[in-house]
Amino acid sequence: MFNLNKVNKARKRLEIITGVLFKLFQINLRYKEKRNDYGIEIFEYFYLPWRSDNTFIEAYNMFSEYTLNPKSRLYTIYDFAKNYLIDDTSFVEVGSWRGGVSGLVAYTNLEKNIDYFVCDTFKGVANSSDKDSFFKNDEYSDAEISHLKEVENIAGTKFNIIEGIFPESIKNVSIKKPISFAHIDVDTYISAKESLNYIMQNTTKNALVVLDDYGGWFTDGITKLGNELKNDKKYFVAPNHLGQILIFKID
Repeated sequence: MFNLNKVNKARKRLEIITGVLFKLFQINLRYKEKRNDYGIEIFEYFYLPWRSDNTFIEAYNMFSEYTLNPKSRLYTIYDFAKNYLIDDTSFVEVGSWRGGVSGLVAYTNLEKNIDYFVCDTFKGVANSSDKDSFFKNDEYSDAEISHLKEVENIAGTKFNIIEGIFPESIKNVSIKKPISFAHIDVDTYISAKESLNYIMQNTTKNALVVLDDYGGWFTDGITKLGNELKNDKKYFVAPNHLGQILIFKID
């Protein structure tokens, strides 16, 4: 039976454990966290649907080598794509790295007529600024177009592969179908803001954009942008506290 006293004791123990884990994390990475709103929390809500969804597990095993995202965040994209990636529209991913996310989305939505636009610099992170404490440009430069070609073959879907800094890279590309679902994973404030602005100008009503790396200890520029978007009345914005923020277009 539920026992409140035992629950409270367990919570106190978890608080001690998370404090120790966070100190070990900082020691391992050789940095000291000075921000009061950053830390580690072990939530007591234990439902992990990505452990039992066989369709997701199959797709994850096919594409996990082509993405840096953990299962929890990939599941969010997979799950929302089922409902928000509407038939006869477009999917855009900005910051694809080796294309694993686009492959996951494409493979699990084969029944839909979707145009896929998979975008990356293929030279690493770009547009770092004083809003980004850790990135200096060119990180994650180990992705090549050939990786996306491999993902295309695995997923059985043709991608429109866009190389360069988004959105300048896509200005001469015709997106014939409106965007209903998008994923932005670019790590820096300026790139994320410019990507979101372009995408939202070319979407369906009620489109969804998943902005990755919200709340990450080294992606504070994304966190700053996400917090700003909470005050933008054009969008309904919801952090999922798994490292993502969900941006729904409402106008």
